[in-house]
Amino acid sequence: MNPITLPNPQYPMLSARMKTPFVQQLLDGPTMGVNNGEMKVAVWNLLVTHRDLKLWCNCGIKPHRRWKVSDVKNYFGIKGSKKTLLAQFEQLKAELMPDTNTQEGDVK
Repeated sequence: MNPITLPNPQYPMLSARMKTPFVQQLLDGPTMGVNNGEMKVAVWNLLVTHRDLKLWCNCGIKPHRRWKVSDVKNYFGIKGSKKTLLAQFEQLKAELMPDTNTQEGDVK
């Protein structure tokens, strides 16, 4: 993933969320080792939260007993109901990772 400078008109959703914990960690947060490489913790959180939101919005399943959607909303700076939250989150993810395609077997 290429370095991002914000605010930037190419990234309107990220630029609007400059003060969120997600964007702060994305810009200058810690990294972790994944598959013999380095990944920002914020990117890991983005990927795992996408899975969790799909479970919650589409199937009504909480990923674990202490999971709260309000934590997701506060971390990523998104708002909305169960119906609109996943779509808004996926727009944010697509802005950051535009070449990420959904697999054929993914829950939509």
